[in-house]
Amino acid sequence: MAIEKNPNEITKPVDIAQEKIQAQSEQFGVDVNIKEEQEEDIVVNVDETTGEAEIALNEDSGKMLASISEDFYTNIADLMEEDELAEISQTVIENYQTDKDSREEWEQTFERGFDLLGLKLEETTEPFDGACTATHPLIIENAVKFQSKASQELFPSKGPVKTQIVGAQTPDKEKQAQRVKDFMNYQLTEEMPEYFDEFEKMLFHLPLIGTAVKKVYYDETLGRPISEFIPIDQFHVSNLVSDLRRADRCTHVIYRNENDLRKDMDAGMYRECELGEPDQTDRGSITSKADQIMGLSAFDDNPFDPSYVLLEQHLYLDLPEPFNSPTGVAYPYIVTVDKNSKKVLSIRRNWNDGDSRFVKREHFVSYKFVPGFGFYGLGLIHFLGNLTMSATAAMRALIDAGQFSNLPGGFKARGVRVVGDNTPIMPGEFRDVESTGLDLGKSIVPLPYKEPSQTLYQMLGFVATAGQKFADTTDQVVSDATNYGPVGTTLALLEASGKFFSAIHKRLHKAQRNEFKIIAQIDYDYLPVEYPYDVPNESRSIFKKDFDGAVDVVPVSDPNIPSNAHRMMLANMALQMAQQSPPGMFNLEALNRTILNAANMPNMEEILPPEPKPQPMDPVSDIMAATKGLPIAAFPGQNHDAHIQVKMAYLQDPMNGANPIMQRLRPVLEANVQEHSIMKYQEQMSGVTGVMMEQLPQAQNNPTAIEAVMAAAAQDVLNANMAAGQAQSPEQQMVALEQARVEVEKEKLKLDAVTENAEMAINMQELELKRQQQMIDAQQAGINILAREEKSTADRTSKEALKQLDVMAKMAIEEERIQLEQQKMLTDAAVKQAEIESKDKQINLKALEAAEKIGQQDEKDEAQLTLQLMQQLDKEK
Repeated sequence: MAIEKNPNEITKPVDIAQEKIQAQSEQFGVDVNIKEEQEEDIVVNVDETTGEAEIALNEDSGKMLASISEDFYTNIADLMEEDELAEISQTVIENYQTDKDSREEWEQTFERGFDLLGLKLEETTEPFDGACTATHPLIIENAVKFQSKASQELFPSKGPVKTQIVGAQTPDKEKQAQRVKDFMNYQLTEEMPEYFDEFEKMLFHLPLIGTAVKKVYYDETLGRPISEFIPIDQFHVSNLVSDLRRADRCTHVIYRNENDLRKDMDAGMYRECELGEPDQTDRGSITSKADQIMGLSAFDDNPFDPSYVLLEQHLYLDLPEPFNSPTGVAYPYIVTVDKNSKKVLSIRRNWNDGDSRFVKREHFVSYKFVPGFGFYGLGLIHFLGNLTMSATAAMRALIDAGQFSNLPGGFKARGVRVVGDNTPIMPGEFRDVESTGLDLGKSIVPLPYKEPSQTLYQMLGFVATAGQKFADTTDQVVSDATNYGPVGTTLALLEASGKFFSAIHKRLHKAQRNEFKIIAQIDYDYLPVEYPYDVPNESRSIFKKDFDGAVDVVPVSDPNIPSNAHRMMLANMALQMAQQSPPGMFNLEALNRTILNAANMPNMEEILPPEPKPQPMDPVSDIMAATKGLPIAAFPGQNHDAHIQVKMAYLQDPMNGANPIMQRLRPVLEANVQEHSIMKYQEQMSGVTGVMMEQLPQAQNNPTAIEAVMAAAAQDVLNANMAAGQAQSPEQQMVALEQARVEVEKEKLKLDAVTENAEMAINMQELELKRQQQMIDAQQAGINILAREEKSTADRTSKEALKQLDVMAKMAIEEERIQLEQQKMLTDAAVKQAEIESKDKQINLKALEAAEKIGQQDEKDEAQLTLQLMQQLDKEK
């Protein structure tokens, strides 16, 4: 499936509330936590201290927790208006059409070039029935050879990935590198079974067309990365760019039937919208032409398999707020549009969440055969197309001439008029002519056909050789290697012949490395903390943190050695040097392993097991081990004289070591004798030097004295060995002993002089050390005096400060006492004032009561007076 699916998408309805939340969150630059869901009347409260924001929603829809980061890869098309989507759709379709129209003639070149592959069996009647229709296999042969060589180098049986540590090597990094290597090789060979098939398909298209594209993405349905090959007619990019990383836009044309598209919409990959009926059956001009020459017509002539054409375009957009930054800068997005209905199905961000630089994420990897003048590369159809046409024409002419020569045709007499039309005469055909009265020799007249032209044949060979030489001549050099002499000459010819493929191999190495980096990034994004997996006879685990960048993932191929032939020649050259060099200079085991690896030898551990370590044995056992190919060595404490005598006697024995059959043992035993001799000398020197050093203990730490002792020890060892190596008379022995005594006396005098010099040097050093110690003591005494003075000064200062603090404390206490007395006086005055006010209030209350009583008495008197007056008036009436 060729659709970049959103791995972090959370499918849920988008309403006005979410748009307001996103706008508010981007305005304040904070993560917004949604406590409750509400359709309208959203209130955002931002805490200025913590930066947190709360949104008050109603209680009907429950609670949910979301953040801006969770919706980072959401389908933005669900949030936008239709008029905005229509404008984006128009931009995408115009970009696609512009890129497609700009390479229309380029695509037509391949439509014509595919006819030169000769993959379709044809019969023709032109210029006659049965004429030759063969096509010279120059292009297809080199394409298949390239595919085979590149596949062998870039995808070996053990896996295509190796690792290298970034920075300093540590044991932890080495283990991490091994885990990454094992897992990615397991992943590409077992978990991603389509990788090898897609990779080989890409390697076949690449040499023909010159450019091939692979798409790497994470498939959430399968739960793993996907790496698929995209035919070049389904991938469009401007030819003005040189690299996909710098392209402003690129378009992947995706064909989806109605059922698959509906499943994608239900899964939330695309938004729900009406697209109409699918009507696309053509899958691109180059793909259609390839199917045609293969005899396939499923896409063009099958009306029951229509498809939608989706344009997945990776481009830069300046979306309106709140979907983009308010700065007005275009950022990378992935937009998918249905070509026929022009409906936008999805818009997703194409940079990592939290990336402040908004770097575009890479999903496509471009492989180049030979870089061209722009983005698109050059292939064998460009380089060998005209040569193949010429070779095909020459080959057909030679074959047709051979047919006419083997089956000649002509006229036979039957009158003078030719019966029939004037069409060309086929091989073996005789036609009637109107002729009578002629003899048999004159009645049959063959046409003057010629034998196939030798000049044309040589020209065919020249054209084919020129094309093959341009493509690759490594095979011819390897097959004729015995004619070139030394390995160095053959290696030089091999390197010169393989420069074309070597350069292509480096470009493939770099592109595959980019592909592995994308897969490693996907593993880092989507692997769990620990992912266990099983391989034959072992259980392993890979960790998410293993892909943190401390280990670089690279192809296992060597960009400087493009084939096994190169490796074999280099290994043979090293083997020749090892055979001509002194023993021990080359590690023959490692060299043999390299040669067997270059030859892809199986069962390496069985053929060349690890070399066993040598063990201390007696001389005869050493010889027996050497005959079996086991390593032997000298060890300290052995009887070196016995080993040397036994092995030298064996080598001189005509029935054993001197026998020509045993010549292969001579270098091994001679090397072992040399080792015993050196070790014996080392032990002699160590013993004599140790005895002399015990007599001169003052020279233990003096390198000059030690070297002088070793020189004297070497002379003593020499004398002892010379004395042991020759039989002398008593007089000669006395003379030799006297000479040795004299030499010893000389050496003793020299040692005494050296010792005296060493003692003087030591005395001088001791005096210098004493002088330095005195200076240090004086400095220390001065420092103590200064310290005491500083201490006394500090004590006086502290005492004065304490006195001042005591006075200040007493003054503060007195001031506080005065303030307390003043406060007490104020408090007493306030209490007295309150008592006076209380007494005044009591007097006023008594006065008021008295007034009330007087008022009440007056009212009573007035009522009585009024009653009396009324009674008097009644009486008067």
